[in-house]
Amino acid sequence: MSWHTIPKDDAWKQVTLASLAAARQRVWLRCNACGHEAIADPEIFAARHELPLTTPLLRVAAALRCSTCGARKAHCWPEPPGIG
Repeated sequence: MSWHTIPKDDAWKQVTLASLAAARQRVWLRCNACGHEAIADPEIFAARHELPLTTPLLRVAAALRCSTCGARKAHCWPEPPGIG
């Protein structure tokens, strides 16, 4: 049995950079290949990569490439409490 709760809807798929900015949360980026992590302000991240703030985190994650190892095995989440 896992302590993770399984989402009952698709609301988590609709999280955007704008929703993180509105909630005053940062973006947590993590490479699954080497473990490299970065935390970014969603508005600065969007501006730097020329993305609209309406970009879903799932789309951001699909386009990520690790700046350390070059892998495309990365995830993008809202920053969990206590990380930064």
